[in-house]
Amino acid sequence: MLTTTLNHHARSHVAREDFVPGRHEDAGLTRRFEIAFRQSFALFDVATGELRHRPADWLNVDLASRLGLLEEVHRRGRPEIIEDYAPIVLLAVPLPIDEKKPASHIAITALLSQPAVGIDNIAPAAHIVGVDAESALRWSQGRMVWPPHAALELARSLEQNISGARIEATLRRQLSNVSKHLLQSLEELSLLHRLTEQLTLSREGSDLIAMALEWLSRVVPAQSLAVHFCDEAALGQELGEDVVDRTIVWGDSPIATGEYARLIERLGPDVDRECLLLDGRALRSPTWFYSEVTQLICVPIRTATKQLGWLLALGHRPGSRYDETDFGVIESSLLSSVAAILSVHFGNLRLFYEQSEFFASVVKALSSTIDAKDPYTRGHSERVARVAVCLAKHLGCSEEELNTLYFGGLMHDIGKIGIDDAVLRKPEQLTPDEFEQIKQHPQLGYDILEGVKQLEHLLPVVLHHHENWNGQGYPSGLAGETCPKLARIAAVADAFDAMSSDRPYRKGMADDTMHKIFRDGAGVQWDPQVIEAFFAARDEIREIVAKTNAEIKPLVVSCNRAPLQSQPIEIAERPNVS
Repeated sequence: MLTTTLNHHARSHVAREDFVPGRHEDAGLTRRFEIAFRQSFALFDVATGELRHRPADWLNVDLASRLGLLEEVHRRGRPEIIEDYAPIVLLAVPLPIDEKKPASHIAITALLSQPAVGIDNIAPAAHIVGVDAESALRWSQGRMVWPPHAALELARSLEQNISGARIEATLRRQLSNVSKHLLQSLEELSLLHRLTEQLTLSREGSDLIAMALEWLSRVVPAQSLAVHFCDEAALGQELGEDVVDRTIVWGDSPIATGEYARLIERLGPDVDRECLLLDGRALRSPTWFYSEVTQLICVPIRTATKQLGWLLALGHRPGSRYDETDFGVIESSLLSSVAAILSVHFGNLRLFYEQSEFFASVVKALSSTIDAKDPYTRGHSERVARVAVCLAKHLGCSEEELNTLYFGGLMHDIGKIGIDDAVLRKPEQLTPDEFEQIKQHPQLGYDILEGVKQLEHLLPVVLHHHENWNGQGYPSGLAGETCPKLARIAAVADAFDAMSSDRPYRKGMADDTMHKIFRDGAGVQWDPQVIEAFFAARDEIREIVAKTNAEIKPLVVSCNRAPLQSQPIEIAERPNVS
């Protein structure tokens, strides 16, 4: 029995006849004790000293004098017997039964510990608990007898059962929350994984952003998601031509597309460096400009040195399967991760385009050395490159093959750098030894470029553009399709420019003559399919040549070369006419 006595200021209690147990959070627990003990319990509030519920058969015990004992029961948080004077026992049970939530109410019942045989038998106990003997005798009639130790044991067992059930329910809720968060985390990881898989340099930035926003919408319950780029970001080449006002939007945007720049400006300078999260309270301010925007996340997209733009989530999408009504740390972190991926990707794109431009400049500079070596063929490499690309398009080549063929065309004669000037510029017919020296230029070109990893894909064009379909070409004597396809295309483009171009010592061939040479050489010197593509594209080729010649500045060179005879096979091979 609890016998601890505390010094306290006694507070009077007030009976509450209007209390309805079903409306109170502890009514369910009280009912479980009533079922177990087969009698009613009163409900006492130790915080206010009020009797919150008094059942009809309540023995009107004096609780004011026992307030200290009830507060101790409240402090200990477990069932106790606060009075045991046979045949009346007072049992107090703290509610609710929860380790993390202190008890505020006490369920109290008076138990009969032995049969009451008469008023003289019950009167002393009635006096102790503060009720009159006749009321106590009436109360005891037909009531179940509870030995004090049995009553206390049952109360504590029931407490443990209820506590265990609560712990189980709590664990179930926690497990449910963990499962939900794990599912959301899995979706977030899946999003980031799929996004990183799409970071290819061949993909336009606008396509990647649109895809990222659509995937992000499956995880972040936003009304609208958007990426807005700085005007000074200069990402037009990376983004593509379909970007309107430098803003890409997914969903039902609460503001106009053209208003995003103003929105970013009004959010202040901090959004250039850190994530900004504004909830409903901040955006309900009278000074907020966009009443239709009730939730907002803004994350910068930037490299280490340059601001590129911002990733935004506007508004909470109603009816989403997530319970949160406000954006929080999870959504902010996910947007920050996506923004970081986009930052890296656009940084790589910019570096890629800069390197591509540098690569093209180096290749054209090397190509220009050939013009410096033999100024009589100025522009030949550029024309061969463009004509070869035209032929390749008609043959259905891929974008990658077109790029290889263009740069291969520019570099196809780079080996002439190693040919003696006296041989290369000789105006008369070449001797057999001199021609053998000329035939070395494909191998010389291969040797020059072989050690440059970025140019290795051009080597087949450089090495084999003088092979013949019948295997009588050089340097390897490859026949038919054993010769690389791009080299066979370059061979036709090279022969076309050699025959059609004017030289200071001769005029270019007439079309009829050149066409006859091509038709006669199809299946002998050149790939028949490439020749077929040439005739299908000859009008387009003429336009390409005219445009290329207009772009190349004329070079005035004095020359006293004598005209050379034109022969079908020799024309494609003679360096002094190609």
